[in-house]
Amino acid sequence: MATVYLVTGGARSGKSSYAQSLAEKLSNNPIYLATSKAWDDDFQRRIERHQQDRGDNWTTIEEVLYPSKHADMFSGRVVLVDCLTLWLTNYFLEENVFTEPEEANNNSATSSTDRGHITTSSEKAFLSIKAEFDKLISQWDATFIFVTNEIGSGLHSESLASRAFVDAQGWFNQDVAASASMVVHMVSGVPNIIKQLLLEDGVARDPAIKAPISTERMEYAILDRFLSARALTIDEKGYFLVKLDSMKGVICATYHSCIVNDKGEVCDVHGNKISCSGGKGPDPMMTFEGRTAKELTVQIFERWGHAKELVSVGHAAYIGREAQKAEQCLFEGRSYQQD
Repeated sequence: MATVYLVTGGARSGKSSYAQSLAEKLSNNPIYLATSKAWDDDFQRRIERHQQDRGDNWTTIEEVLYPSKHADMFSGRVVLVDCLTLWLTNYFLEENVFTEPEEANNNSATSSTDRGHITTSSEKAFLSIKAEFDKLISQWDATFIFVTNEIGSGLHSESLASRAFVDAQGWFNQDVAASASMVVHMVSGVPNIIKQLLLEDGVARDPAIKAPISTERMEYAILDRFLSARALTIDEKGYFLVKLDSMKGVICATYHSCIVNDKGEVCDVHGNKISCSGGKGPDPMMTFEGRTAKELTVQIFERWGHAKELVSVGHAAYIGREAQKAEQCLFEGRSYQQD
């Protein structure tokens, strides 16, 4: 199943802005999936304003009913779906539960006044959108951020069709929230996390796994210190330096090219001996940054075109360990020293 996040709240609560910011923090090329129709000039202006808020790095897809048909574009991407309320509206229109706004303005009554028809059609619309939602999130390698509205928190609707829509919206929100890893409720521009993302260190312990006790953990720390003192052969193609950027709150890794001279000394590409005791070293050939160990190592080993030719397996394992240690120090506010 895809990774799902839900952002909910009332009108002008900051839902779309928060969801857009979250998408941009996760990806540099997110997708905006627009589910709305331009009902009138005012709504068209609203759409244009949202488009201006997004940069050129966004890909926009307009789909009012069946977003799953664009699944090929969602693979490995972050998709902001804005919003569930308008998406559900399209299904209600499809089932003729109520008419489009311009038709409603020309008629004192809705196109469906029969109670039985409204009940049956609204249930059909809800089941249809739920089936499409389930199909959409069945794609395992996509991340979806859904925006929705808490329309049931306002006044009681006068018409039967409107009440049916409020009910369906509430049920749909519950279904999406149940599938979501995190649910955020926006109030006056302030995000309130009402369903917390389960962090890796928050997973319940498995009684079948023998976790080390305090004395064993001390022994393991001694073992790691012993292993840190072992003699290593430097990778002749280059090396990494890892540090924390406390101002930006990220882990930095720089790659430096090197050579080994006839004496076995590690030198820069100009033949100058590189000292391990401080001083200015050679300028890096590449610089990588990540907010987490996983983001950093993905940047190095999956997105850097020269990784395979320049980084050995042992070197990659070392960088993985250091990135994980640096992440823990970053999250705990402790200083980090590369091993």
